[in-house]
Amino acid sequence: MEKKSKIVNIPIEFKILFDDDWREAAVHGGRYSLKSHTVARFLLIRARERKTRVACFREMQNSIADSSHQLLSDLIKKYELTDFEVTNNSIINKINGSDFIFKGLYHNEQSIKSIEGIDIAWVEEAQTVSAKSLEVLTPTVRKAGSKIIYTYNRLLEEDPVHKRLVMDGRPDTIVINVNYDIAIKYGWMPDVIFKEIEDDKKHRPGLYKHKWMGEPSNLERRIYKDWNIIDEIPHEARLERRGMDFGYTNDPTAIVNIYRYNGGFILDELCYQRGLQNKPIADILIGDNENHKVLTIADSAEPKSIDEIASHGVPILGSVKGQGSVNQGVQIVQFQKISVTKRSIHIRKEYQGYMWEVDKEDKIINTPQGYNDHSMDAIRYGITHLVKPSDYKINPNNILDVIQDTKRAKISLK
Repeated sequence: MEKKSKIVNIPIEFKILFDDDWREAAVHGGRYSLKSHTVARFLLIRARERKTRVACFREMQNSIADSSHQLLSDLIKKYELTDFEVTNNSIINKINGSDFIFKGLYHNEQSIKSIEGIDIAWVEEAQTVSAKSLEVLTPTVRKAGSKIIYTYNRLLEEDPVHKRLVMDGRPDTIVINVNYDIAIKYGWMPDVIFKEIEDDKKHRPGLYKHKWMGEPSNLERRIYKDWNIIDEIPHEARLERRGMDFGYTNDPTAIVNIYRYNGGFILDELCYQRGLQNKPIADILIGDNENHKVLTIADSAEPKSIDEIASHGVPILGSVKGQGSVNQGVQIVQFQKISVTKRSIHIRKEYQGYMWEVDKEDKIINTPQGYNDHSMDAIRYGITHLVKPSDYKINPNNILDVIQDTKRAKISLK
């Protein structure tokens, strides 16, 4: 098969990636800074130039859907790179034998160590990678001339990857810090995204600095702390509620199983997916026969969806809402002993980045940041329905909402 020439545009700010005199690259910045798309393009170009083994890593990867596979596949289609064969779990260049493999780092030490001949490792969303995972990764990528690229949007001041590469420094390391202005510079900024950026800049400065400018948050802004990560759900744990936050086009539908265990709660991710209509959501909630009667507490802002899901035999209620209900719910969750299963990738990611807002003087204000909080909302809906209101100070204005939501139940609860 003859390899056809293709023109792939790469911003000049990333040109240094094509040099050979570096070992590790820290590519960081805010959203829409073209980090992942540009690194993916670079890797496809390199894989066409010569035989290259590319290992694409993330801290957590339950399935290929959690990896960079889709992005690379989309770019192969966009540029009509017909010399690549895309399979369900890998990407192979049919001319020179270059291949892409996809792995999670967390608790996967032996599998990572067994990978031979890595030329380039790409660690996506590297702000979530633990120091332990870095210790396993770097000696695994040991081939002469091999390289590691980390792309990330900082979470906290001392994220392990940023501390290693930028704060402490490593030999032969390059640093590329880019933000959304790069998309504006090359005319790749959609108007709808630019309007969102400007609105955040004007009305939500704390969110703007982190989301779009890539600035880290300090530890004091973390809403939830000290959650434990567990390997599996203990046999004695009891599934008592499901929390659900609706999504569709831009946001995912997040469904979280909530178990009682040992004086606290265990959270386990059941669903985190865009584009789900109500019937598939109902099918997920019904699941196996053992758990199909578990009550789901969903976002009450979607009463029509709740009614339709209930019509399929799903026990479901709308969440309690009213003045101060969000902060009240956050406070209730803060008081609980929480564990999260290691497979709950999106819960863990949102937990790390769930922050209080700050005002224009960078003072913390009592408002959760409305960004990547779909699982956090689902958890709040479920847990606040399980915990007795009498244990906490409840806003009297919410009592009417409680009564109204209870009357809306479509399934009789025993």
